[in-house]
Amino acid sequence: MAGLVMNDSDRSLQAAFSVDPMSPQIDDSTAYSSGVSAVEHVLLVISNRRNWVMGIIAGALVIGLILTFLATPQFSSTARIEILPDSPIATNVEGQRDRSLINEVAFYNTQYSLLESESLAERVVRAGNLTVDKDFAAAFGLDHVEAGMTSDQRKGLSNSAVRILLSNLSVSPVRNSSLVDVSFSTPSPQLSAKLANLWVTQFVQSTIDRRFAATSDARQYLESRLSRLRENLEASERALINYSTDKGIVTISSETDTSGRTQNRTLVGSDIADISAALVKAREARIAAEADLSNSVVGSAQINAPTLGALRQRRAEAAAELAQLRTLFGEDYPAIASLRAQVATLDQSIQSEAARSSQGNREAYNSALRRERELQRELDELTAKYNTQQRQSIQMAILQREVDSNRQLYEGLLQRSKEIGVAGVGPNNISIVDRARPANGASSPSLPLNIALSLMLGVACAAAAVFLIEKMDNSVRDPQEVVSRFNLPLLGAIPELVDGDVADAILDKKSQIYEAYFSLMTNLSFLTEHGAPKSIMLTSSRPKEGKSNSSLSLATVLAATGKSVILVDADVRNPSINRYLDVPNKRGLTHYLSGDDRLSEIISPLDKFGFSVITAGKTPPNAAELLGSERMGLLIETLLTQYDHVLVDSPPLLGLADAPLIARRVEGVVFTIEANSTRTREIGTALRRLRMSGARLFGAIVTKVGARNHIYGYGYGYGYGFSYGADKGEP
Repeated sequence: MAGLVMNDSDRSLQAAFSVDPMSPQIDDSTAYSSGVSAVEHVLLVISNRRNWVMGIIAGALVIGLILTFLATPQFSSTARIEILPDSPIATNVEGQRDRSLINEVAFYNTQYSLLESESLAERVVRAGNLTVDKDFAAAFGLDHVEAGMTSDQRKGLSNSAVRILLSNLSVSPVRNSSLVDVSFSTPSPQLSAKLANLWVTQFVQSTIDRRFAATSDARQYLESRLSRLRENLEASERALINYSTDKGIVTISSETDTSGRTQNRTLVGSDIADISAALVKAREARIAAEADLSNSVVGSAQINAPTLGALRQRRAEAAAELAQLRTLFGEDYPAIASLRAQVATLDQSIQSEAARSSQGNREAYNSALRRERELQRELDELTAKYNTQQRQSIQMAILQREVDSNRQLYEGLLQRSKEIGVAGVGPNNISIVDRARPANGASSPSLPLNIALSLMLGVACAAAAVFLIEKMDNSVRDPQEVVSRFNLPLLGAIPELVDGDVADAILDKKSQIYEAYFSLMTNLSFLTEHGAPKSIMLTSSRPKEGKSNSSLSLATVLAATGKSVILVDADVRNPSINRYLDVPNKRGLTHYLSGDDRLSEIISPLDKFGFSVITAGKTPPNAAELLGSERMGLLIETLLTQYDHVLVDSPPLLGLADAPLIARRVEGVVFTIEANSTRTREIGTALRRLRMSGARLFGAIVTKVGARNHIYGYGYGYGYGFSYGADKGEP
């Protein structure tokens, strides 16, 4: 360990030569690494605070056990329902699919919130009549409704029941499904099952009621709109009929095209169509009669007439027979004379019939011509009337379009109203899958779970407590922090003395204390060109930081090297050197400072330790005046003529002016800091006072370095340094 201490001292010396002791204090945030990993740091901190950690964890476990045994057993019952989206969207388009998923997530989150809503709880309270349910009131210590209660009291009981239901409700969606579990935990298994079933039943019913309420509002709105549209349609139809009546427009039929426009067929239009067809036929008849008349003029009518044809046929036969007889007989033959008379008669008949047929064709032609002219005249009249109606039908078309528009609006709204009515009675998208059953055993409290939770809570509280304690503890735990925090070289780290007195321990050259102060003495020998400083004052920020022990131990170590050393106890307000060395304190420093020049009488040689000592003497009423007088400086100068080193054990700095007054009389000051105890602010204030007094600060020593400082490489390692090289049989 001696080697380890020397290494630390070497680093401190390098800092001492590179840092000006008179420079101002540096920021506390200056980084310094102790070379310890974060995990090791945490473990060692827990080890140092193990009493806190074990106490907090044990307390948490005890509290958890007490709460577990005192808790009322709870029985849980679960009902399962299925919630399906109203209109699921199936699409392969990426954007639409993402929008569908977002809508579905929002839908399910809405349903979960509705399952935990206060309105549903109020509905359950009313449906189950829980305010008068004795089992419910007994399970939760709730007053049941009585006959003499006011409305405010009844409302208060209802609100209490609602809060109880919500506090004991648990809604748990089943992962990757449309199922939702609704659970209730109460002191009664039957009551838990009853509440769970009542809750899901009312949720399904409330969904149906909301749907009917929504469609009812829509229906009411549509009915009011339908009423206005019906009135508008009737008014437009009435205007259309009145206009057509006033203008004499008779509509036979109406046709609606694909665009929704109505085409009306009027009586005049129908008559024009009929007259036009008749006119065409009359014209055809007139043309045929005219042709017949022309044929009768040129003689073709006789050929074509049936009677003339028959007469002509008979004449041809008679003429043929006459010609045949003439070949056989003469003209006087009676048969020939008879045939000639017959042929003549037939010729007269043919001429008479031809004349009569020609007269009939002319009459037919005249009749057809008259018919055609009459139809043409009637068509002209109807066309004129139709043209007049066409000009009048512009306004009628406007009225007709208004009728068509009103009819389309009315029919569309009527169809929407019917659809809403059908949707209101459609199937519900929420159904009950499993109803709750009374539980066979209690679901809580669970002893293993509560122990685990208590342990976790205890560990968390212990970690938080240790963290806060470590953060609030701004004392020096790593001796090397004096370099980064206070801009002071580290001259040595002194281990904590567990057993015995420092005066006895320093005499053992194999002890940790001796090795530590020997390292301190070695570091001091590097501070000046003439070796260790001739006059050194040891001080601290507050009492009981190991200042006097350090003075005594350093004097012993210096004397062991063959130097003549004297130790002056300048802590006249609270002297301690005389107690440590067991020497009388009848005459001492205060006597010399008061004017007594018998210096030899106040010096006490200590053969056991190898140095001399001047005790504090009697406590004066004006300690600061004595210590700040010129005789203090004269004393140190006089002692330096007789001794190699003068060590001054001064009072602490905080609240006293003694130490700054003494510091100006010595070559330099060694500042003592107690590890794990003295606050940073106290040390900073003390050092600031020393620097303001003009004192030269050699550096600092950290005392009472113990097991808590193992993490920084101090405390534990000393044992290794003093046992290294010893015989195996020695302890």
